[in-house]
Amino acid sequence: MREAHKLSILIVDDHLLLRQGLKQVLSHEYRDLAFGEARTAEEALAQIKSQPWRLVILDIGLPGKDGFFVLQEICTRRPEAAVLMLSMHTDSLYAARSLRLGAAGYVSKSSGRSTLLKAVRNVLEGKKYFSEAIRRGVDNPRSTALHAKLSAQECKVLLAVAAGKRTGKIAAELKLSDKTVSTYKRRVLNKLGLTSTADLVRYVIDHNLF
Repeated sequence: MREAHKLSILIVDDHLLLRQGLKQVLSHEYRDLAFGEARTAEEALAQIKSQPWRLVILDIGLPGKDGFFVLQEICTRRPEAAVLMLSMHTDSLYAARSLRLGAAGYVSKSSGRSTLLKAVRNVLEGKKYFSEAIRRGVDNPRSTALHAKLSAQECKVLLAVAAGKRTGKIAAELKLSDKTVSTYKRRVLNKLGLTSTADLVRYVIDHNLF
């Protein structure tokens, strides 16, 4: 077990088993941990307001307001807290957006225990945990400025459309109506300055967002 100073860690995820799993993994690596938990953006912000946290492990796909919203609030209210974003998505779009908004690191939920612990160690040491490709892209404003402005839901629609999924399938997967998906697609096209689905697919390929 690694020796460590007492750490306060807030875990924000709407799945109980994932929160418990993270606590178990971290408890085996660090001693004297103080954990906090939150299931929604509202609960997370209440925890952030009530006390400082050394590390916040934050899921992007929260119900209601997403993790990107919470990340921005943390950076404003508790800039001293290190935020490690957690997501089911492995593509670069979410990681790049996380870095732009002030996160210290990004880890996919499909990553193994060693990857998670490496990410935690890095951010606790004041380092960033992102791939070099992501960091280079964010350093170049032209490469990510447009899609960095998309919301988490818009990002999901962007990638789903680019993958060739039909509106009905996207709606079922995201638990939205067909009309809402079409609205999101229209917003994405407008924000990216595109006019067609073909343009959207080309944009995703050109920016290596898959």
